[in-house]
Amino acid sequence: MVVISLGGSIVAGREIDVKYIQEFRQFLREESRQRKIFVVVGGGATARKYIAAGKELGLDQFTLDEIGVLATRLNAHLLLGGYSYPMVAKSVEEACAASSSYNVVVMGGTEPGHTTDAVSLLLAEKLGEKRVINMTSVGGIYDKDPRKYKDARLIRRMSYQDAKNMFMKEKMNAGLNIPFDLLSLKIAERSGIEIVIVGREIATVKEVINGGNYQGTVIGNPNIGDK
Repeated sequence: MVVISLGGSIVAGREIDVKYIQEFRQFLREESRQRKIFVVVGGGATARKYIAAGKELGLDQFTLDEIGVLATRLNAHLLLGGYSYPMVAKSVEEACAASSSYNVVVMGGTEPGHTTDAVSLLLAEKLGEKRVINMTSVGGIYDKDPRKYKDARLIRRMSYQDAKNMFMKEKMNAGLNIPFDLLSLKIAERSGIEIVIVGREIATVKEVINGGNYQGTVIGNPNIGDK
């Protein structure tokens, strides 16, 4: 069983990446012959554009969150196919129930206040899965923004507390765009779920699944904390 949190910026950055989506769909088709796969898709630029417009219109944070959820589900629809549950699951319970008949289940967000990363952790928690693969456009957690600083260092392993200390100052507004939010980390910690943060490369995800070597960041129990 595999739970993947697929960053919305990978699917829908400046434009919808149709070629990548085709490759990811093929990956789902092939991998689902061996195991069940759950994919939770983020909102990316689609969500941010609509949320920005909503802010200009004076909409409240709850409504902006609802808009974000709809955007994630719009992106998630692009991964549906003959190999999957035919609808975008709207709750963790629906996703779990659908998996009894389908090897691929795709979700977006579920409710205001929960990022899709948090949804992926709740889903893993319900399934009893001890790992979530988080695919991002950055490819891991760095000591500083690698998009701005060439000497940014990839942090290979972190404890839950180290990660919480790094992100706890972030304000939980609609459209939050950080590697992992505080709620997700708390869910992971309480159930001992490892978060494996990697880039957009499908080959890397296969390495994670098959126990190979890969580049990324693992967040888990204190004994793996990176110093």
